[in-house]
Amino acid sequence: MTGKNRTSLLKVDLHIHTKEDKDDHIAYSARELVDEAAAKGFDALAITNHDTLTFSAALRSYAAERDIVLIPGVEVTIKKKHVLLLNMPYEEDTYQSFEDVLQHKSDQGLVMAPHPYFPGPTCLNGQLEATPHLFDAVEYCHFYTNRVDFNEPALRFAQKHRLPLVANSDAHVLEQFGLAYSLIEAEKTPEAIIEAIKAGRVEPVSHPLTLASLMRLYLRIAVVKRFSRERPLELAYTGGAFMKWLLGRRQ
Repeated sequence: MTGKNRTSLLKVDLHIHTKEDKDDHIAYSARELVDEAAAKGFDALAITNHDTLTFSAALRSYAAERDIVLIPGVEVTIKKKHVLLLNMPYEEDTYQSFEDVLQHKSDQGLVMAPHPYFPGPTCLNGQLEATPHLFDAVEYCHFYTNRVDFNEPALRFAQKHRLPLVANSDAHVLEQFGLAYSLIEAEKTPEAIIEAIKAGRVEPVSHPLTLASLMRLYLRIAVVKRFSRERPLELAYTGGAFMKWLLGRRQ
């Protein structure tokens, strides 16, 4: 069945960055992303800029005119770790600790672990295991190959704690958008989509990249990241982790 008030299979991406992100030099705006999403047949999006809520009545209406549901979202930084918050209240400095997230959780909101085991200092890694009760879903990251796949521990964690996997693009360049998304069986409203995810009515859609494609994307994303004193160390850490994983698989 189809229609805004009936259950249908929705094409959804709930982790995307745009020009309004204060942490990155991204080329496309929120409206340009909505236009791209409409061209690619998406039904729902969440723009999740870093510590910035990119959502307004005007932007929601712009998306609705293109038959896209826009869900409020933000990628917050807590204790230097990233967490995705969807359809939850957000103001600057609202979330200073993981306990703050628990206090603001509700049936209408969703807390997701983004790229939790990707080798980066802002990824959750051990924090995910320390606070499993915090999360409603785990992200399946598109950034992997047949040999290098940091989704494997995320999959094990999700199975252990009976949490749904949600594939997102985490797009910083438009080339990423559409590489991963989720099919969700729900009515076409933010609340129904979130409810369906929590109920497990979600199918991640993603395919491994070639090593050449992964490296090309990695370099393109590195260019749009705002420079900081820590940035060279972050790039070296991530590159080293990929090489270690790749060499370990070859043994």
